[in-house]
Amino acid sequence: MTGAAPAASATTVGVVLAGSVLVFWQSMMKGIRHAADDLHVDLIMRSPSDGASLGTQANVQLQMVDYLVKSGVAGIVLAPEPLQGVKTPVSVTVPVVLVDRGSNDYLSVSTVETNNFEAGKTAARSLMNILHKGSTVAVLRLAPSIPSTTARENGFLSVAQEAGWNVVINTYVGYDFRMAGETARKLLAGYQGHLDAAFAPNETTAYGALQAVESMPPERRPRLVVFDWRPEFLDALKGGSLYADVVQDPYRMGYLAVETLVSTLRHRPAPPDQYVDVVTVTQGNMNEPAIRAVIANYNP
Repeated sequence: MTGAAPAASATTVGVVLAGSVLVFWQSMMKGIRHAADDLHVDLIMRSPSDGASLGTQANVQLQMVDYLVKSGVAGIVLAPEPLQGVKTPVSVTVPVVLVDRGSNDYLSVSTVETNNFEAGKTAARSLMNILHKGSTVAVLRLAPSIPSTTARENGFLSVAQEAGWNVVINTYVGYDFRMAGETARKLLAGYQGHLDAAFAPNETTAYGALQAVESMPPERRPRLVVFDWRPEFLDALKGGSLYADVVQDPYRMGYLAVETLVSTLRHRPAPPDQYVDVVTVTQGNMNEPAIRAVIANYNP
């Protein structure tokens, strides 16, 4: 980054996520704030509108990172979205810990995330007992530029291929709630023939897919497996319109990212990759204490 940065504060860290409205980011912010309280550091948080970096505000995160460096933060936690027309990797003058996803666009000391390829395989395996060779499935992709969801989609597809499922829909539906819902409805309702299962890899696609499935006649509804959590998904699991939900722990990711950054600032080495486990929530296990503990972190 160009220009001399002011001396970084030993007690203030910056945070730039990829949004603030999604329940996922709200849960992560809870973990970040809790870690900051426990570790006695101050926070400066600057996050774009959800999906802004993928739309008309290219590189808006980079502007926020630059602002934080000039504000004197000691380090930055960043959930990176792709950069456009910028020489990469960008070297920030303070330590950077990536959260939720890796990126080749920034130099970083560590990445805290879900093992997304394996988690995508986990989502597919939740269907193994009810699907057979030749079953028809749909994959409602998010966007080609997001490595975390791409890895989930590819993990799901790898199991589908091994199991001999017929992937009849494999389409990007977008990162906007309205767009994802409309596209999912057209794809699922418009498929000529019986669709056995569908997979949606993040909160927006999951919400759109659930709306689409619930608008279909019960006898035509595919078994829906989604990623991420929203409070309304609990009723969908109870009612059977949602078959399974692979739930990340963004609270834990946020906490661990701040913990890792502070540890780095205190001259303790950090592992380059840190994975946070997922849980698969179903109608049968949604009341188990371990499951409820993860879900509770998504509540306001």
